[in-house]
Amino acid sequence: MTLMDSSSNKDFQRQAESMASTIRSESAWDDEMAFSVDQLFFVTCYSDFDKLAHGPRGIEAKHSVHVYRFHPHDGSMLLLNICGPAGEVQNPAFSICHPRLNVVYTCTEDIVNNGKIFAYALGDNGELKPHGEPVDAGGTSTCYLTIDRAGINMLAVNYWDSTLAVIPLDHETGKLLGPIKSLYDPKAGGKVVAAGRVAGGVNHSNNDESTIKMRQADPHSHALVLDPYVGTIAYVPCLGKDLIREFFYNREDGKIEMELNALPSGLRSGMPDGPRYFEFHPNFNIAYCINELSATVTVFEVDRPLLYEMAQASADGHDMSKYKGKSTLRLVQSIKTIPNAFPTSMNTCGRICVHRSGRFVLVSNRGHQSIAIFKVFQKGAKRGELKTVGYFHTRGETPRHFNFDASGQYLLVANQDTNSVAIFNFNLSSGEIKYTGNEYRVPSPNFVCCCPLSGNVDDSGTLDNPVGNEVRVNDDNASATDSDSGSTLAVTPTKEDLMKELARARQEIAALKDELSVLKA
Repeated sequence: MTLMDSSSNKDFQRQAESMASTIRSESAWDDEMAFSVDQLFFVTCYSDFDKLAHGPRGIEAKHSVHVYRFHPHDGSMLLLNICGPAGEVQNPAFSICHPRLNVVYTCTEDIVNNGKIFAYALGDNGELKPHGEPVDAGGTSTCYLTIDRAGINMLAVNYWDSTLAVIPLDHETGKLLGPIKSLYDPKAGGKVVAAGRVAGGVNHSNNDESTIKMRQADPHSHALVLDPYVGTIAYVPCLGKDLIREFFYNREDGKIEMELNALPSGLRSGMPDGPRYFEFHPNFNIAYCINELSATVTVFEVDRPLLYEMAQASADGHDMSKYKGKSTLRLVQSIKTIPNAFPTSMNTCGRICVHRSGRFVLVSNRGHQSIAIFKVFQKGAKRGELKTVGYFHTRGETPRHFNFDASGQYLLVANQDTNSVAIFNFNLSSGEIKYTGNEYRVPSPNFVCCCPLSGNVDDSGTLDNPVGNEVRVNDDNASATDSDSGSTLAVTPTKEDLMKELARARQEIAALKDELSVLKA
């Protein structure tokens, strides 16, 4: 062995010992997370049932917003704030955090009046300061919000009338600039055929034949997800027409310009599917759609080269209509979210979520009252496809929404009709969940939004100590630059920032260790 070989071997040994030491310290991971990652949960509630297409059976909330501090060392929460008087913030039902600012957005669900989008600056102790004036969402029963790749536009989806709105966003402060920049109406101005529940229409919580017939009398856009590679194609599940629509989103103008393609969200078995949400896998060219009415997850292969081609064509000023009829998706699998013997007519699906590790997909079943968990094949011909791990009761009824904490090791479930939020441990190796014993009484909870704090927000909404001052994207060629100017950001990290990064690194090591143990098995 030469001197160089010996030196290299020692370097390798030192690195291995360092890694082993880090892995051995994983037992302290939860305690460190409790101190190094300060995360709040923004929980919203239904406050006026008569304004909804569906019929909750819980308690109408007098205040529609609750803010909790989460403690990762034991999976418990502490209530910090209750606000949102029912007369001011009615039925907030979908929320997102800004990707780099301590700002949270929520939108209201109302089939009679246009939805509103509220922005709040989120304080360290759960304080919520209005961050500008509420903005009209351009349609009724607003159900989904997306911030575009550049962080300069918010895209809103309105379920009842199926419209898609683009609203300008201040890149520096995260404030909604309003009014609406552009509005896309798949109905081309047509009126909604079905009547609301209170006006004699059907209850959208049900899944019988007559209810489905009326639910699918109109198009109902339920989400809008931009492709994570270039941000050029907007995928919109249309529950009313059993379609996933692919729209061209003009990033320069902030406008949904045209529908390029629409494909079935399921196998077209003769039964309705009702696509609700759409999620991309973090590592593979794979996407998943949850079909609310058929209780199925469909797995799609994503044509990433075609997405890049479309983005380049748009940048070069080409006529994008040449891509009409070309889909970037190919269906490769459909799998049930409930046991085969359980009646599909007694269940509707809620949320779908891909775990940040990319190893599991989770779905909530409203009716079966469960979380269905699927393992993702990591290699081979079936890479990205799903295998059922099991079904786990949520300790309540109608699990409309759920979310992971920042570590990915705890799952919070909003049981809408039994007025509770239940917390479960998530096993990173097996994908199974186990009840922690922690449960919180919340009236008709419909959404749980995890908000890891990134620094302090001043009155203008800007961060005193921003962490990662750019919108995070999945781009092989992306660099840590401001998305508008392209200049490299010079942010001096604080000790607290470094502790957060260390905690995240330890989490990634834990996930890698789990993957290694699976491969060895």
